[in-house]
Amino acid sequence: MKLKQVTRISLFAAMIAVSVYLIPPISVPLINVSFTLQTLFIILIGFILSPLEAFLSVFIYVLIGALGFPVFSGYRGGLSALFGPTGGFIMMFPVISLLISIFKSKEKKHFYNLMIGFLVGIVLLYLVANLWLSYSLSINYFVSLSGLLVFIPFDILKLLLAYFIYLRLPKEIFN
Repeated sequence: MKLKQVTRISLFAAMIAVSVYLIPPISVPLINVSFTLQTLFIILIGFILSPLEAFLSVFIYVLIGALGFPVFSGYRGGLSALFGPTGGFIMMFPVISLLISIFKSKEKKHFYNLMIGFLVGIVLLYLVANLWLSYSLSINYFVSLSGLLVFIPFDILKLLLAYFIYLRLPKEIFN
């Protein structure tokens, strides 16, 4: 692995970690999930980096949090955060970045890329992560999923912002 790749992986892992400090956590009471900027960076990483770099970048972030550093929503860290209600989201983040990176269009087909970002970064993330959320809270899958609906408009805005940033970045970053 080249130094430039290692630098990109490290930089983006750090960006996700810092993202939880950019806005105070705003929690939805019933499901104990907070609004954060993490998904913006998870999606952005998928658009910018190669599949391996995207996966490693987000995996390192998850590993740092699992080791106890307060990089997860609500300034939490440790294994308890991974096994708490939002653990399904955290564990899915590396997979989401990887899949976006794999399926994004290299020709920057805007509608296609936005649909990939939406289907993978929002729909798939919510459907799979909600399995753990509903299990950990001992509530019906559809009840917890309905509690997540409030996040979808914000996540669509984060997707659009991530894609706009991706389009505006200098091409040298991708090589």
